[in-house]
Amino acid sequence: MKKFVAITFLVILASCGSTKTGTVTTEESQDQLILSTLWYQKSAEMRALYYQCFRNAKIALDDNLAAYDKSKPAAVVLDIDETILDNSPFQGWQVHAMKGYSTEEWTRWVNEARARALPGALEFTRYADSIGVELFYISNRDQEDLGPTIENLADAGFPSSDSTHLLLRGQTSSKTERRNSVGRDFEILLFIGDNLADMADKYERRGEDHGFGVVDSEKDLFGTRYIVLPNPMYGNWLNELMKKAEGATTREKLVRLLEGF
Repeated sequence: MKKFVAITFLVILASCGSTKTGTVTTEESQDQLILSTLWYQKSAEMRALYYQCFRNAKIALDDNLAAYDKSKPAAVVLDIDETILDNSPFQGWQVHAMKGYSTEEWTRWVNEARARALPGALEFTRYADSIGVELFYISNRDQEDLGPTIENLADAGFPSSDSTHLLLRGQTSSKTERRNSVGRDFEILLFIGDNLADMADKYERRGEDHGFGVVDSEKDLFGTRYIVLPNPMYGNWLNELMKKAEGATTREKLVRLLEGF
């Protein structure tokens, strides 16, 4: 029974149909998203983790401010989706509609501009803004999403909700060039996101060890320079796994990836 529950949890946790890439998919079950989305929407643990991460972000920002040489103005770089805005209703829609990710439906959700601020996000960004730290939001939303994204951030109350501080995706999903553009004029004291690739380009390539080695080698940066938010619904970790997974169905691929005893 324990083995069944563990397998069920991990299968539901991941979804190759919600990775924010690709076009319209045919109707199919998205039950693999149920438990991860419910955890994100309904668990007190999720809220606690977000409060914990943003409290840690405030402490780290204060420490980094005190230590840096002030040769350039200070800045914080944040991701948007599942970092400061909650898009889990989109995953909920996928389950109800039995649809995988599609660009068209994602754009429809973005255009509604009603994603809610995640716990602790407003408090942290307002604090950083109040002490003169510049905020830059680097997101892989498309350029056509700029208007509704600004509207959503502004309505939610986030500071610096304007085209100067939003850097959306251009020709590539890599955020390296956009981070570098901020770094030319500002000292970036903190990176905040739900995906390791939000922190540095070295995390874009997971490798055979799933990126564990790189994380272990830089463990002291987590909580001091990098703040990682929990997102069990989708991400680069899953994209890389699914590229090599064997199986005829999503469920079969996910189950084969699991380690047992």
